[in-house]
Amino acid sequence: MNQLVPALDRSGWYLPRGLALAVLCLAPLGTVHAAENDHVKIGVGAVVSPRYQGSDENHVEPAPVVDVRKGRFFASSGDGLGVNIIETPRFTVGAGVNWMKGYDDSDVPDGIGKLSNALGGRLFVSTRLAGSIITLSATQAITKSERGLLANLRVSYPYSVNERLKIIPSVAANWASDKYMDSYFGISAEQSANSGLARYSPSAGFKDFSLRVAANYNVSKHWSVVGAVGASRLVGDAVDSPLVKRKTQVSGILGVAYTF
Repeated sequence: MNQLVPALDRSGWYLPRGLALAVLCLAPLGTVHAAENDHVKIGVGAVVSPRYQGSDENHVEPAPVVDVRKGRFFASSGDGLGVNIIETPRFTVGAGVNWMKGYDDSDVPDGIGKLSNALGGRLFVSTRLAGSIITLSATQAITKSERGLLANLRVSYPYSVNERLKIIPSVAANWASDKYMDSYFGISAEQSANSGLARYSPSAGFKDFSLRVAANYNVSKHWSVVGAVGASRLVGDAVDSPLVKRKTQVSGILGVAYTF
């Protein structure tokens, strides 16, 4: 499985600013690494994505593409840095660190303020079943414990059209703790006074569901073109936040990568 093929994982929100956008659109399809050979793949792309979760405005930013595998160690745009603790051809358990993306004060309504990035600890389990890849992961904020926890369940189905082209449709669901929901969708008394938005205190629950299609085209032995498009629908207490101006959001990417 080529881990570079993008999955537009809106669930992540893990990496800082530019790299976080790579998560949105270049997250690996699953985390079953056992069948892969060691490799180093580096590239760059352009991402179109919402300014924050629930925003009705998009922006375009550059996004690095990173896909490195050395033994049990991995580094990728979607999964951060980590190690596979247990790995077989069909089953993988691992741990690592990643970033939980915040947002700039210029991205959100006036008076809300900035939400800083946070370092997160990630645990995951992934398996292959009937041609699909099922991955369950959980990321807990470490440097800012008040950021909470985000759990993600993703099912993807890699399909090789020919020797050069691979497409991967996938569906995903995200569950967030009350701390996470409050950080991204809550409005405190101070923020309410400064912004004019109603005070809001969301509870833990499912945050969003998403559908996306990714593609990887090998131009040559070393060069490849990656692209993806996906849509995410906010649900539960997240969608009821006064910060949310658009319930369904679309993201996309187009990039190139080089395999050493």
